[in-house]
Amino acid sequence: MKPSFKAALISGLIFPGLGQMLVLKRFARGSVFLLPTLAGALYIVRIAYEQINALAGQLASGALPFDVALIAQHIAASRTNGPAMTAATLACVLCWSASILDALLFGNDPHCDPVHAPHHPRHPAQHQGQP
Repeated sequence: MKPSFKAALISGLIFPGLGQMLVLKRFARGSVFLLPTLAGALYIVRIAYEQINALAGQLASGALPFDVALIAQHIAASRTNGPAMTAATLACVLCWSASILDALLFGNDPHCDPVHAPHHPRHPAQHQGQP
């Protein structure tokens, strides 16, 4: 399996940027995808956790009856969190997609690989016999 395809699979199925980091050994490039996605995902999880706790508290106290239709209405009304939630969701989706495309399109490109680039000081062809 080509390294670019393997990196795309890891970035697509596990987490964006991990394919670039683990397979292609491009840590800075992987961080460009991993960090914004991680920040967006943490924000989404935090907001969801707060909403679940509030809903569970209302159910436990009896302020909200245990009626599925009423609970569904309450959840639907609480989904509007404004531009921050939209930005977090957009960051996750765009970085995830871009990470897969980057691995597929540039995974086999030697010009994007700092260690194997022809004019890099650590290029193997220039330092034969040295680690």
